[in-house]
Amino acid sequence: MEPGAVAADAVLLLDTTVYIDGMKQAGLPDAIQAMLAIHMIRHSGLCVGGLAFGFGRLDPSHHDTPRNRSAIEAVLERLAPGEFVDLSPSGWARAGVLAGSLARLQGFAQDRRRTLLLDAVLFVTAQEQGLTLVSGNLSDMDLLLRVGGPANVVLYVV
Repeated sequence: MEPGAVAADAVLLLDTTVYIDGMKQAGLPDAIQAMLAIHMIRHSGLCVGGLAFGFGRLDPSHHDTPRNRSAIEAVLERLAPGEFVDLSPSGWARAGVLAGSLARLQGFAQDRRRTLLLDAVLFVTAQEQGLTLVSGNLSDMDLLLRVGGPANVVLYVV
């Protein structure tokens, strides 16, 4: 789905790629930035956990760590508690089966299986909540769109 094709009343769910790409010097594509500016946005605790993990994983002795930690902190501070959505227990099970089946069929290595599970959780959350998922992860989302059932997903490339 193209950013311009998103319904005016659509509520967006952001993949971790959106937060990360937004922190990079090049930033998000203009069309994605414009879309984010005019739509209501929801967040997944899964993405917050991923960002917080990255914050904790940064090497304190590395020269870029203070800048990167500041960027992550700024993102996390902007997230309001009422903007979060959760996945139901049956949604978690559906995401697990979907990701597990795809990982097996695609022959994914262990690290890729976990990444696919996280993407499947976001995908199913968007389906369950009637949200439009925004992601820069073309490969996993393409797989999920092929077999995961109908979903509103906006993909972008930086």
